[in-house]
Amino acid sequence: MRLCRKDFMKIYFSELCLLGNNVFSNVDQMIAAGADGIELMMDGPGWDRFDVRMDEFARELHSRKAVYSVHTPVWDINLTSENHFVRQAAIQSLQYSIELSAKLGAEHVVVHPGFCMSSCFDKETAKERAREALWELLDFNKDYGMKLLVENVGDKNTSLFTQEEYAAFLDEFPPEAGYLVDVGHACLNGWDIPALLFAVKDRLLAVHLHDNDGISDQHLPMHQGVIPWEPVFSVLQSARPDLHLVLEYRNGTPLPQLAQDAAALGNLVSPRGETVSDL
Repeated sequence: MRLCRKDFMKIYFSELCLLGNNVFSNVDQMIAAGADGIELMMDGPGWDRFDVRMDEFARELHSRKAVYSVHTPVWDINLTSENHFVRQAAIQSLQYSIELSAKLGAEHVVVHPGFCMSSCFDKETAKERAREALWELLDFNKDYGMKLLVENVGDKNTSLFTQEEYAAFLDEFPPEAGYLVDVGHACLNGWDIPALLFAVKDRLLAVHLHDNDGISDQHLPMHQGVIPWEPVFSVLQSARPDLHLVLEYRNGTPLPQLAQDAAALGNLVSPRGETVSDL
């Protein structure tokens, strides 16, 4: 039985938990586990050369009649790389991802703005490259009309932004660009997660939910790390009703774990606005 309720947030399962396996089998398993939606993770052998397999992906994924979002490729991808050729390849990869997302009718597309991989590189230069890349992607997206969601990525060393800079990053951009707050990444940076969610609430369209030890990006299930979840849930209870909540758990996490957490999360706010405490 699906958990989806028309009057409340959709709960997505990220394909990350099955990364490396056959994409279509992954989708079938997540549907069977009761996902409201599926966030396709476009990395690993199953996604190799997706640019020349778009018709196959569109046909097979449409046939499953699932609700999708798309996480653009992230392994070996950096929009703010010090290498011009890498930056251009990253842009092209994301453009193909946007095209495929449109074919699937995906509800959002996740964009990593980039990383600063060494202290000898200039973060201000990297931020400017991230702005230029997002403008280029938005221009390309005019023919596709997708919602491009900028995720907070990296840790205290590699992240381009402070909490305040990230919350202000989209001020200059049109409404086709929105925010996806990754709770686990925010924890690694020592950010005030409830304050961040509130600061970007007007353009917040999705949230990645996972836990960690505060040191490394472990993508643990909720409540298995150090994140204080109650304040996070408190802010989410007052968020927009069409917010997408994505359980982005590490590779190898059993699907029953996602189903269990989705069931509890789905009861966070009842249709009448009554809160429950099973999380």
